[in-house]
Amino acid sequence: MNSVQHILNDDVLLEEEMIQLIHLIQHSRPKVNDIVIGCSRQDAFIHAAYQFKVLWEQYGGPFGDGGHVLDVVDWNSRSKSFNKYIRRIERHAPDAFVALGSTEGFAQIMRRLHRVTEIKAHQTFVMSTLASQTMITSGGMFVFEGMRGITKFGHDFVVAHGVLTVV
Repeated sequence: MNSVQHILNDDVLLEEEMIQLIHLIQHSRPKVNDIVIGCSRQDAFIHAAYQFKVLWEQYGGPFGDGGHVLDVVDWNSRSKSFNKYIRRIERHAPDAFVALGSTEGFAQIMRRLHRVTEIKAHQTFVMSTLASQTMITSGGMFVFEGMRGITKFGHDFVVAHGVLTVV
């Protein structure tokens, strides 16, 4: 995957962050093949979610030869109920949940995933837009515990003991 052709013409920096996230997912245990992608319902985030889908299907999976995207779920960050989004994410029983977007709706998604599904934070991987200590603190220590992702500076992070820790 070091010689990845740039298949996303829109934003090379975004593509590089996505490739870093794919590498992070590939080195996780247990191995990840099937994912659900979630994002805030804004055009830029939806577009980025489908860009990640293309990259995951081409370069993802445990061996870098392509993974499966079971669904792309976009949520309204100001929704009165997030249950329909949670049902769409959960029904596929993915190996991992990959998210990008604004912290506002994502915090609600994570709270509900933590409470009512088998999908927990240690199976969740996020783009830099969701690397927020404020969100983690307000959401509760256990809701985000074990979540991994990429910071805006390109570093891997994990949430450990309620703190976003760069590794």
